[in-house]
Amino acid sequence: MARRRHRNIRRAVRADQPDSPVPPTAETVTKLRRDVVDRLYQEGRLAPELLSAAVEIRRVWEAFGRGLFPGSNIGEGIRQSHRRAMFVDPIERMTASEEIAWRVRYRPWAREMALMVAAGTVRVSRLQLVLDVVVDNHGLRQVEGRVFSRISP
Repeated sequence: MARRRHRNIRRAVRADQPDSPVPPTAETVTKLRRDVVDRLYQEGRLAPELLSAAVEIRRVWEAFGRGLFPGSNIGEGIRQSHRRAMFVDPIERMTASEEIAWRVRYRPWAREMALMVAAGTVRVSRLQLVLDVVVDNHGLRQVEGRVFSRISP
């Protein structure tokens, strides 16, 4: 079973070659795409403090997203009830450092960016630009194309 899975993965990775009969899935292509933030840092286009901020934003965003879905206790030997689990606030499921980053830095910054857009002082939010690059791993040209298509009359 594991050999078959590894063979399929290798096939998907080679699928970008013209003679390959199996095209890669969109998920495989995304997974294999080099991290844009890391590339910008390696090219000297991103300062170390901005790299740290990007990593923290990604970590907080993933922690928040992780908290939106029910957790699993598989393998703990606890009998599970068939009733729906009660909702748990995503913030309560964060680690202490993730919660501090969320409350002290990310949330106030995101709110400030959203207010600037709402007030009309900017047409495109820096928050959206950061999320496009840091969280969604979109390249700068890709983001730039979308931004200019949004703001052109």
